[in-house]
Amino acid sequence: MNAPLNPPQVEVDDHVDLETRILLVEQRLVAREARLRRGASGLAREARRQLRPARLLAPAGGALLALLALRSLWRHPAKAEPAAEAQKAHGRLADIPWVRLLGLAWPLVPGRWRDRVSPAMASSLVTLGLPLVERLLGSRRARPLQTVDEADVMRLRGRWFLVGELPAPLASEPAEPPEIGLLARDDGQFDLLQRRIDRRGTHGSQALLQAVPGSRGVRFRISHWPQALQGLPWAWSELGLLHVDADYDEALFGSPERDALWLLSRRPALAPVRREALVQIARERGFDVEKLHFVAAP
Repeated sequence: MNAPLNPPQVEVDDHVDLETRILLVEQRLVAREARLRRGASGLAREARRQLRPARLLAPAGGALLALLALRSLWRHPAKAEPAAEAQKAHGRLADIPWVRLLGLAWPLVPGRWRDRVSPAMASSLVTLGLPLVERLLGSRRARPLQTVDEADVMRLRGRWFLVGELPAPLASEPAEPPEIGLLARDDGQFDLLQRRIDRRGTHGSQALLQAVPGSRGVRFRISHWPQALQGLPWAWSELGLLHVDADYDEALFGSPERDALWLLSRRPALAPVRREALVQIARERGFDVEKLHFVAAP
């Protein structure tokens, strides 16, 4: 006969022999083990019930349908609209840089709060955070970016001054044009070093730049991420060479999404007529040059 699961508590005194005492202890141990086994079995059954595919199918399917519906509404305006009007509406919505709009709120933040944000954090937000969010949310494919026909990548090496940029930096106003150094590596890639000086001191950053094979030196990939994370698809962004003069003294780089633009010069200042020429090239390529940020040489 099996021992009861909850044996009665027997008052043990000196008149109970040793064998009876051992039997009572064994009954208590068996009862406790049975209770533990029942509890573990109940937890396992509940876990299996909660994780059944049938229970997960409904919420997963609902989330998938919601995403498909949002994607459909985003890509295809209401069917009642004429085709031309629908295309215009889609273009107006898609042309808005939703993620980049977050940067417009930065000047509205009180100055004492902005001063608490380190330049390194602001730089990380611009170079890592916003591109990552844009990749995760997805964005429409921009029209192809027109670049120069061919360039000598090795002649792009050396010291440059960033006399104009888009978007405007989130950190403090630079005291002088930021410097960019392009250093060739043994593996054919380039280290892109950037130095900025503002009222809070000197700040630097480093990125990896590589020419896209077969692009004849006019298309590049750039990553500000650590080497261990550069295998991730969103760790890289693209740049195109929109202009470079015959002496390689001035250059214009821009992103295919038209959200990043660099006006580079070998000297801290660019002649007004040459600056306007580069701005006009950017305007013709579809960049919003009204938002360009310029830094005057000291």
